[in-house]
Amino acid sequence: MPHDAQPPATDHDRRLTSVGVDAEAPWLDPAAPVPLGHLVRAAEVCRAEPAEVRSRLAELGYQVPSAVLTAMLTRDDVRLLRRSDTPGHWLGPEDAAYLRGHVLWVAETLKKSPAEIAVRLAELGQPAPAPESLPETVEYGDLDVTRSKDRLIPDDVPVPLSHLLANAPFGSKGEDLGQRLAEVVAVRDRLLAFGYLVDPAVMELTAEDLVLLTEDQDGRRPALDPARPVPLAHLLRAAHALDRSPQDLADRLRLFGHHRLPAGPLPAAVTRETAEALVRGDGERLADEDPEWFPHLVEVAARTGRAPAELADHLRALGFAVPHEYLPAEVREGDTGLLWRGRVAGKPFDLARTRPVPVGHVLSRAHDRGVSAASVAARLRELGYTHVPAVPDRCLTEEDVRLIRDDVEYGLRVLADTVRLGRLVRAAADEGIGLREAAERYRALGYTDVDLPPGPLPERVDERDARLIESDEAWPSSDHAFRVPYVVRRADALGIAPAAVARRLGELGFREVPGGLPETVHRGDLAMISEDARPGGEPLPPTGVAAGHVRHAADVLGIGVHEVADRLLALGWEPDVRPEPGDEVIVSRDADGRAPWQGWGAGLGHVLLAARALGRSPEEINERSTELGRERQPLPDAGGFEDEDVVLLGENLDGRGPWLPWGASPSLEHVLRAARVTGRAPEEVGDRLRRLGHRVRVPAGIEVDDIEVLRALPSRYDGHVRDTGEVLGVASRTGRSPAEVAARLSALGIAHPDLDFPARRPAPSPPRTRRASTAGDA
Repeated sequence: MPHDAQPPATDHDRRLTSVGVDAEAPWLDPAAPVPLGHLVRAAEVCRAEPAEVRSRLAELGYQVPSAVLTAMLTRDDVRLLRRSDTPGHWLGPEDAAYLRGHVLWVAETLKKSPAEIAVRLAELGQPAPAPESLPETVEYGDLDVTRSKDRLIPDDVPVPLSHLLANAPFGSKGEDLGQRLAEVVAVRDRLLAFGYLVDPAVMELTAEDLVLLTEDQDGRRPALDPARPVPLAHLLRAAHALDRSPQDLADRLRLFGHHRLPAGPLPAAVTRETAEALVRGDGERLADEDPEWFPHLVEVAARTGRAPAELADHLRALGFAVPHEYLPAEVREGDTGLLWRGRVAGKPFDLARTRPVPVGHVLSRAHDRGVSAASVAARLRELGYTHVPAVPDRCLTEEDVRLIRDDVEYGLRVLADTVRLGRLVRAAADEGIGLREAAERYRALGYTDVDLPPGPLPERVDERDARLIESDEAWPSSDHAFRVPYVVRRADALGIAPAAVARRLGELGFREVPGGLPETVHRGDLAMISEDARPGGEPLPPTGVAAGHVRHAADVLGIGVHEVADRLLALGWEPDVRPEPGDEVIVSRDADGRAPWQGWGAGLGHVLLAARALGRSPEEINERSTELGRERQPLPDAGGFEDEDVVLLGENLDGRGPWLPWGASPSLEHVLRAARVTGRAPEEVGDRLRRLGHRVRVPAGIEVDDIEVLRALPSRYDGHVRDTGEVLGVASRTGRSPAEVAARLSALGIAHPDLDFPARRPAPSPPRTRRASTAGDA
């Protein structure tokens, strides 16, 4: 079990005792046995033997597996002992019911038989299914049938029918039920072969059962959920489809574990007329207590020609909860369309007869039919709707339709009864008019709640104004509080200053807009205020902007941290570190306060150059660099720093960046080039680089001119000269004899063929160009 105890002091021990073998919490629980698999994984990560890991954990007080079991462990046992559907979870007693699927997965992964895996689990002292109860091989699809939503299914409870349906081929509408049954039975039989339990009723499964037990009564998933009530309409429709009595089917459902059945009494039989009365034209079935009972009655009455009152009595007799409310004597063709479930402000709504009918619903239905809005309102009143808005007695124009849409692109989404200021701006921009005129047009259409603020407003609104309020959210009202991130996003999209966005929003009537924003445009605003300096990401909290973020944003934008911090302050964010004079010098690669800016890999050379440029100590520069977001690096004890150190630490040996990274291993070619530039002996250069914190090996007896030998090595050189031809090639390119080249290679510590090379020098040939040396070359 994970544990929150104090971790050990050393990194190695923290890694051994961490659950993820990553030296981070959560930690192993000293009071619980260490999983056997943890030993294998820790040994693999730490490049040790499992026995060594066991020994150290025992010394630390953990309950470790026996030495005998530990000695048996192999690398493959990591997969064997880790549960296949739960990352980081080692097998334990609680997993006994899930081992069959786990064994199949491991067998497929390791290309072994399931029986071999079961035997190996038993050898390691783990619970395991009997090898003889497992199939000889893992076939295509076996791993899927032993899982549900990527989790192993247990083998100690019956597999539900829904799982069989989910793993049978999906098939197609109209598929022969006999074929469908055969596919489901094949899945069932495969699970039985694996040793899983199956409910006795499923053993006697029939094609009729597939109709009864699936939601769409087609034998395909999804299956009815035994934990939920069986809808009355489902039972009655199945009875009609199968020509069975509803009571017989209810009894059959009980055998499959469905006990929440309709209360009854159930009819003796279900006629075609009854079955037709249960389903609307869109395929929706009448629920036992359906809030949309009235639209259902209207749709069925219009389709069948039956009177709504007759239908209501019939449905009540069947057991449906149909209220005793006013019903029209008849319905007309087209009434169904008036009652369609619509979308207001992008959300679905139910057209209940006792609640206000949205203005947009009446107007959009009138437009769809090409009739006056008033005639639609009148018909809704005749159908029993008591809260119908007053709308104009005329047909809608295209201009009207644009006004009532909640979204310009989707006409089915209509406005809510409140026209917010944001939508008013959009409408005014579309028509090229002012806000007051747009408000009057809405009122003329029947909208009584128009969010028009008092005071002076623009006489004309254009597309640029509308783009100020574009977002994925609902239209903003006049009292909507605009936050700075929103203003910055709109400023970035329009290429204008944040202050200009806030100012224009105020002129349009929005009362809560931020003030004091910059009057200038900056291309990096959006990156600066976003997590991970990713434009479009989550905005940063307004206070406590970490130095690391400032640094990262500067790197992403290719500007200085000073500029980023200043801009964040102007936008209202509070960086943890305030800009100081000299910061631009510290973060510039060449310590000149200009681009290119130094990235995260700045080395000691950059610190020394910045210290020289600013007249500060290296310790002060290093400390300030850390405050500005760079990873803290301890300065080496070099016995003081020399002017020439800056030259030695530059990759180009010119006293400027790019720099050798902290603790890097400079190549031997770098050492020889440095010796040539500074006039020092190679051994002296190597010694100085070591004192400056770099790992470098300089063989005794090498010479500055050996750099020519290194440069003449073939481009594929990997630390060894493997054949005589390469030695002769270097000799040809350097004008030295093969014997001289072999001697210099030996001095440089480079392996080469052990032959007696000739001492005669060849005719010189043009030097061969090699790739530039890097700090990480061996």
